[in-house]
Amino acid sequence: GINAEIYPDSAKMKKQMSYANAKNIPFVVLAGENEMAADKVTLKNMESGEQTLVTAEELIATVK
Repeated sequence: GINAEIYPDSAKMKKQMSYANAKNIPFVVLAGENEMAADKVTLKNMESGEQTLVTAEELIATVK
């Protein structure tokens, strides 16, 4: 029950963040190699700029 969107193509992070800002997306999930190895993702609050390393369960609880 959570709306989600994946950036449509491979682009630099700055362009992807600008896209999210333009669409007023409140949270962005970053899943790089380090996050995947830890079985976590980085959750970025686009309003405050705060970034937190979270588990899937924490991610769902935060964005619901």
